[in-house]
This record gives sequence, structure tokens and C-alpha cells, in this order.
Amino acid sequence: MKKAMFWIMPLAILILAGCAGTPGLLTTGARTAERQIDLPDSCNTPDAMAVLSDGTIILSVPNFTDPTSPGVLMKVSRDNSVALYSKLPAHPATGRVYPMGVREAPSGDLYLADCQAMEKPKGHSRLLRVHVENGKPARVTVVAEGLDVANGVAVRDGFVYLTDSAVGKLDDGAVLSAVYRFRLDEENVKILPGGGDPHLVATLKTSNEEIQVGADGIDFDKAGNLLVTNCGDATIEKIVLDEKGKTVNQTVWAKDDRMKSTDGIFYDVHTGLLYVADILGNAIFAVSSEGAVTEVAKNGDCTGADGLLDGPSEAVVRGDEIIVANFDRVFPGSVNTKPDKPYTLSVIRIHSSSTTDSCD
Repeated sequence: MKKAMFWIMPLAILILAGCAGTPGLLTTGARTAERQIDLPDSCNTPDAMAVLSDGTIILSVPNFTDPTSPGVLMKVSRDNSVALYSKLPAHPATGRVYPMGVREAPSGDLYLADCQAMEKPKGHSRLLRVHVENGKPARVTVVAEGLDVANGVAVRDGFVYLTDSAVGKLDDGAVLSAVYRFRLDEENVKILPGGGDPHLVATLKTSNEEIQVGADGIDFDKAGNLLVTNCGDATIEKIVLDEKGKTVNQTVWAKDDRMKSTDGIFYDVHTGLLYVADILGNAIFAVSSEGAVTEVAKNGDCTGADGLLDGPSEAVVRGDEIIVANFDRVFPGSVNTKPDKPYTLSVIRIHSSSTTDSCD
């Protein structure tokens, strides 16, 4: 992040921030988080995750809560030990880097959103590529720059897709957000403002006046449809693309009154379920191929101890577990009321039935 998202308060922006089984596995929900993976104190806002083929998880940590810790990528091994994976180059104009959405390409390279929305003036956000050699991070190159709120990342069929959560406002006050597409070998693209960039795939409109964040989490389903969350409006949109990457159909695919927001998403190819983090509602939901929404886990206002959810920004599937990044930031209307230690990932074992717990 989750991939990801959260609100940059001065800008009134929220950057929100393989499972074995059958598609009907979660018809009655999964048990709430059973345990946690502790992060070091230098990782105060974990956001998004890339699950590698060997089960390793690469975790992005932008550290918005305490920016004295630089943004980094962390590695979570199969046995859940946590270590530094990569430091990242700071933006030359801001001196900071804020890693958000992250995904692995077939080459093993990582594509990463650097969300500079807290910095002034706007337009410093980037899409970065971490070149991986012999399983280790090497050089980092800039794929694209000139973005406003770089957020979620997805990779498919030779292209990397990126959400920009707020690119401007419409005449009625609604927020406009965007999805861009780049070839995996592109570098140093300068995004043209005003919606005229040839890399633009789709735009989303967000009507929520308090949560002015649109396109956030992003992934593809098995059929190749592009799924994008509209965070502020708490919906998920399905976008059908033609062979040139242009939108031919765009609809609201999933909406449920139980979801207060829709942040990072992860599509599980084994079950056909899409997992969505509700950062405001402190919950994780699963969405079926028909768009039916099921509550997986939900908690009240917690510290994140004992594996409970604490402002989740993204949930991914690894084996028979759901791993959740707890962004732990406070936004208008959020269940979470303060950022606090411990800094954690929640671990939810997938079950056929369970009850939903609360820490109120």
C-alpha cells in the first residue's frame, strides 16, 4: 500500500493509504486476527505488500506518522522474521521518499509508488523501479514523475499500472483521480497535467466531501478486468480495457453499506476473492466474482496488540493466511483514534466459519 492508503491533513487528502480453498470459503467470514508480526519502532506506518513467489513479503513503509524515520522497504520472511530490504533514494527536490503501493514484475523487479503528497508544492510523486539482481535490490530508476498522490500499483502483461488518488477537482467540487499505464521498460516519463497524458487509462470521480481521495487500491481479476477502489466513496470499480489499454467499460462493481472506505486490494487467483482493506472502518472484507461483499474481520479502536486490526491499509494472501498491514493513522470518521505502538502486521488464518471479535 496497499497496498495503500490515509489523509494528508493539510491537503484534505486521504492516501489510503495464494490461498488454498474454494471461492465459497469465506461465506460466513474468517476469524479475526489471531496473532501479529511485530515491526521495529522505525516502521511506524506500514502500508502495502508484494508477495513474492517464495512466500517472502516485501513491505513498504512510508513513515508518515514519524517522518524522522526514512521511508524504506522491509522484508518479511516465510517464518515472519522482519529485516530491512532496501533503503530508497530520496526525491532530489524534497529530500524525502514515501514508498506506498508495491508489486513484483515477472523479472523480479519491484515497482513502487513514491507518494510525495505531504510535500509542497504538489506534483513530486513518482513511480519507481527497484532493479533486483540475484534476489537482492540493486539500483533504483524513475519510471514516471510529476504525479500528485501516487498510491496503488499493479503489474500485468508487460505493463505497470498506477493510481493517482487526487489529480484535481471538478466543477461540482468532486475529486478527480486517475489510473496510468506504463511499459515495464519505460523510464523518466514526465506526466502531462490536465488529463492529456497518453499514459492515462481511466479517471474516477469521488463525491464524498470529507474523504477526497479517489483511485487507491488496484489489481486485476483472473479475466483481466482492472479493479480499482474509489476510497472516499467506498466502492470498487471494474474497468474493461481494450488491447491498447484504453477503457471501453467502467462500472461500480462492488458497494456495501458495511464498508466505510476502500483502500488497498489484493486479488487471490486461487479462490477468485478480492480482499479489500477498510481503513476507516477498521475491517477487512472479501468480494466474490459477482461483487458480493463478506466481512472477514473487524475490530474496534485498538492499539494493534494481540493481532487486532489497527487502521488496515492492505491485506494480502500467503498460503492459508491473510497478512494485514496496519497503517494506524487517524482520519475523519475513522474507528482508529490515535497512532500508537506496537507497529504491526496482523495475521488472519483463513477458516470456513468464525465469529467477528471486537476490542471495544
